[in-house]
Amino acid sequence: MSGKRAAKKAAVIVLNWNGLGDTVECVRTLKQLTYPDYKIIMVDNGSTDGSADALQRVFPEIEIIRNEKNLGFAGGENTGMRRALAEGAEYIAIINNDATADPGFLTELVSAAESEKGAGMLSSKVYFFDSPRILWYAGASFHPWIGWGRHRGFNMPDRGQFDDIEETQRPCGCSMLVTKELCEKIGLLDERFFCYSEDIDWGMRAGKAGFKVLYVPGSKVWHKVSRATGGPSSAVALYYTVRNTLMCVDKNKPLPLPLRSLRYAAIIGVSFLSLLTMRVPKALGSRRIVQGAKDYFLGRCGELRRGNR
Repeated sequence: MSGKRAAKKAAVIVLNWNGLGDTVECVRTLKQLTYPDYKIIMVDNGSTDGSADALQRVFPEIEIIRNEKNLGFAGGENTGMRRALAEGAEYIAIINNDATADPGFLTELVSAAESEKGAGMLSSKVYFFDSPRILWYAGASFHPWIGWGRHRGFNMPDRGQFDDIEETQRPCGCSMLVTKELCEKIGLLDERFFCYSEDIDWGMRAGKAGFKVLYVPGSKVWHKVSRATGGPSSAVALYYTVRNTLMCVDKNKPLPLPLRSLRYAAIIGVSFLSLLTMRVPKALGSRRIVQGAKDYFLGRCGELRRGNR
């Protein structure tokens, strides 16, 4: 009789929204993972391009959970995580559909979760897809007093300089794993964010609950983002980033009114500075920044209303 301990059950969530080609490429890499006991759960987030049906034809062996409408990143991922928890998963990984995974991606995350005492949330090392040795994320800083952070190693060649498992101030929603214990203790992603900053909020909540938030360099993925900007240069993204950063820091690091006003000014000011480096019409970007701040102060959350886009 072998003394080897059986692997704990894991699930990998992939969220699709009108992204057939990317999702197919992502899932094909997930089917090659080395971890011995895992299930791929696909969630279609109200796609309107027929990609849900097409994905089912390409992967008939994988169940696709279909949301009736776009619930955003947070709502869509939560749909998959609820299913994973109901089916007894001890570990849940989420990976962007526009990313591809190394075969050891899940094994490395689970191994770190089991060897690092107190680990509850663990993020992969992430490279640019079109420059496979250039880093996009190798841990990150986040300064809640000003609502600003940066990916460590961004746009740098990987020379092994960030190859230690260590705590990080900011997890990466592109590719991460959480434990069942964490989900049961602090809950899932906050769906009020819809998209952007929900991973930062989740990480801050994890830290306050006593869990370690870790960067795991042995787990590797490649993300289809632009090296010039580090993300989608869209005015809508600016709206969500401003609104949700304000919500995140007030929720997790509240300040008395005079200091809170200074922090608001810093967050909005940094957003205008970042606009200068983005390929977004400056007038439109400025309107989205103002609108994001205004909607936060008016208590509006969730998806940006269609008439305001």
